[in-house]
Parts: sequence; C-alpha cells; structure tokens
Amino acid sequence: MTKLETRRGMVDELSDETILDPTAPLSADVARSSAERMVALYGIGKLLLEQRDAIRVIHTIHRALVAQLAPDHACVLTVDSNGAHRPVAAHQVSLDGPERLWPISRTALRRARETGMALLATDVLQDPQFDGSGSVQRFNIRSVLCVPLGREPVRGLIYLDRRREMPPFDRADLQFLTAAAGYASTLLDRIEDHERESASLKNQAEALALLQEELLRHRLVGKAPTLLKAYDEVRRLASAGARVLLRGETGTGKELFARAYAANTGRQSKPYIPVPIPALAPNLIESELFGHLKGAFTEASRDKKGYFEVANGGVLFLDEIGDIDPALQVKLLRFLDSGEIYPVGDTRPKFLDVLVVSATNRPLERLVEQGRFRSDLLARLGHTITIPPLRERPEDIPLLVEHFARKFGRGSNRRHFAPETMELFGRYPWEFNVRQLQQVVERSTCLVDHDVIVPADLPDFLRTRGTLSSPRGSGTPASLKRVVEDAERRHILETLEFAKGNRRKAIELLGVSPETFYKRLQDMGLHKKSER
Repeated sequence: MTKLETRRGMVDELSDETILDPTAPLSADVARSSAERMVALYGIGKLLLEQRDAIRVIHTIHRALVAQLAPDHACVLTVDSNGAHRPVAAHQVSLDGPERLWPISRTALRRARETGMALLATDVLQDPQFDGSGSVQRFNIRSVLCVPLGREPVRGLIYLDRRREMPPFDRADLQFLTAAAGYASTLLDRIEDHERESASLKNQAEALALLQEELLRHRLVGKAPTLLKAYDEVRRLASAGARVLLRGETGTGKELFARAYAANTGRQSKPYIPVPIPALAPNLIESELFGHLKGAFTEASRDKKGYFEVANGGVLFLDEIGDIDPALQVKLLRFLDSGEIYPVGDTRPKFLDVLVVSATNRPLERLVEQGRFRSDLLARLGHTITIPPLRERPEDIPLLVEHFARKFGRGSNRRHFAPETMELFGRYPWEFNVRQLQQVVERSTCLVDHDVIVPADLPDFLRTRGTLSSPRGSGTPASLKRVVEDAERRHILETLEFAKGNRRKAIELLGVSPETFYKRLQDMGLHKKSER
C-alpha cells in the first residue's frame, strides 16, 4: 500500500466533521464567518509576514491563536524524523520531563502527524478514536484542535485543548486555526528554503575563500570562477594520485599549476622535478630522461640517473610534452603503462614510482592527425585541465596588478596605477597572458619616477592597441605609423607562437637581426621572457 493510500485510509476512519485538509483552499464557510474572525485572520497574516525568523513565526502564531481561540492549554511542537516531539511554545501547560507524561492528548498529536490532516475532536469522551486514551480521562480534556505545520513529512504541530469547564471547539474554530496555520506553514517553508540557500551560499563562499588562500600559497593570483575551478580540479586529482595534462596558452601559469599539483599529492617531502622538453639537447634527450650506463655512447663516461629516476617517489613535470621526439614517445608510453624504464645501454628494466604531470600549449589532437604524436600516449597523459587565458578572466587583472606592484615596488619605489590605466589593462588582449602583464607592471614600477602610473607611462604597444581596438567609425582613425606598428607587433607575436616560443627560430623566420628582434620585444614588454 502506498503512503497516499495509507493516509486516505486513516482519514476515512475519522468523521467528516472532525478533519480538514490544511493544504486545500479555504471553504466559503470561512468567508461567512464573523467579521471579527476575518479581521483577526488578516492581522495574523500581516504579523507573520513581518517575521524573518522561524522561532519568531512560531511564537507569533502561538500568541495570536491563544488570544483568538481562548484554549485552556496550547503548545507548538516540532517533529523530528523519528516522530518525537519537542516543545517550542506553550500556554498554561508544562512540557518538562518525558513526553509520555505531558498533560495533553498524545492521541491527537499522533493522528494529526500520521494523517497530515487538521483534527477537531468536539467531545473526546464520545469520540471512538480517543477510546482508551488515558490522558483524556486523567487531565479532564473535553475538546481538542490539532493542526500540522509544514510540507510532508509533518515537521510541526499546533495543539489546543479545552477542559470540562469550557465550551468545546467547533468547526469554525477548526477552519480558523487551519487558515492561520496555513500562513505559518508557508512562511516557515520560505524561511527554511532561504536559510538552506543562505547556508549553501555561505559554504560556497567559504570554499572559494579557502581555494583563493591555497592559490596564493602557490603564487597563483585570482578569483575568477574558471581559475578556481581549474585549481580545484588539479587539487582533487592530485590528492587521488591521478595524472594530469595541463593545457593553456603561453604565460597562463602552467608551471605554477604543476607545482600546486605536486603540493597536493601527499608527496611534499619527495622530489619535484620540472623538465622543459624543448630545452633538452636533441641528441641527449633520451639519456636526460631515462639515464644511461657507462659506455653506452662516446660521452657516457659514468652511469647517470635520468630525470625519471631522480623523481622516484615524487612528481615529474614534463613541460611542453608536445615537443617530445616520436622515437621517445614509445618509452614514455611504456613507463606510463607499467612504471618501468630502460636506461640507455641497459637491458634490465627499472621500476619507478613517479607521478607524471605534463603541460602543453600545442593542439595535440592536430599533432596526432599529422602522425607526430601518438594517440595512445595522449590518452595516457591523464585528465585534461584547461587553464583559462587572462583575457577570459578580466576580473583578475586588478588583483594581479596589485600583486606585482607590491612585488616589484619596495620601499619608496611603490607605485599606483591610475583608473584609466587599469581600464586600458582591461581592454588589452594579453597574448602572453599573466607573464606579459607582470613584465608591464615591472617595467612601469622600475622606470616611472612619479607615484601614479598613467597610460602615457605604458609601452607603446599597449597604448596603440587600446586605440586601435575601438570599433570602426567610433573615433578618429589611427595614424599610419600606429597601424604599421600594430601590424608589425602582431606578426612578431604570431611568428613566436608558430616557433613555439623559440626565439632563435623566430629570428630566422622574420629575417631580422637579433638586436632588432630583442628591441621589438622590449617595446612589447617581453624582453625578460626566458629563453626556451
């Protein structure tokens, strides 16, 4: 039998004159009741709507009902998940001690709670539902009203009774009580929903604050949801010992995320070994990664441990994994599958315990299509975490500027950035992301003599891009010199991206002298970007 059928069966056992569904619309009898009752009902509703706290709602409805219905005894009880009652408000009745000793009708409480219906017992001595109820006889209870509060399951009850000397309650009293309790139930539900949502928001805010504190410990600055989500995913996967592939543009902070990964693995006391793949000599990369035995090749004058073995027990960070030679991808795949490596010149495997986190700014799927990267290796690098570019989290720019200003502006060299400067920062696309912003702030802090940095103090490329980024036709056209400078800057950045940050290759492709190239980088605020 379903819960609804059980409830209907219980209701059928009661007289139609003694029950009322508290969720049903009010009947016309209420509208035809005395003007005094209608005014009282209106007043109760108005009082309840002024309350914002559940306890105050309960005490307000309790006082109003006692004043209007004049019971001998009254109380409001909460109901827990086990069906036990707890008094919240009481009138002329002591509810101390065990519930079985309370001087009220526990039969009425049970019937209202189990059926979810408002209950009127005009004369409990003649009502078969109360036959055998010891409390009715012991406490001289003559008439009872009991109404449930809240949605299913019932979470509260309003109880009123009159004793032998008082006239019994009637159906009009039941309708009035049910209508007033309906106000209270609805308001209590709204308050509970609000408190639940407020608690959820508070928990989310506290969780975000904790995440931001963790970010700062790893020198990651920001509050953008995309950044916090990326960090939270890295933290959770690291704590589970899962591999992670960090993907993001140049300068987004992939290495900082890798260090944050290592700090959350539980292996903080073990080695953390960062390996920039493009910086390894092409003819020695296998030896650098996997080690070699003495005599394995001409320069091998002694046994040497590779980066994998040095990182044993800890974390190995493979930066720019997309640049690894296809011939070595098989050996890396073997390690990811079985944990074993073969040093150069050795036929015996070494089994290592190393967590691998890798990073790339290259489209590995395209390299797979071109046959330059193994699809099975891509699948084994782990869970992909995308680090958002700075242009997608502009709310973090003021925080980053303040952070870098404190870092580079020590003592009397502390500088501040004018609002129009910050506005310009917010419009600029930051092709090299946080690293580029950091160098602009560093340059301004070190070279500007006055305290407040204005747009005129910024590198030309920032001011030029800010002017050229205006919609066409929205202002005076830029000068030809600025258009040419902007085109030149774009071409240099695109060439660097094509060369994957390798400056020597970019100089060859551009066909300029190193002096000219580095002068242009200085103008763009990238003159201190480390060589790869």
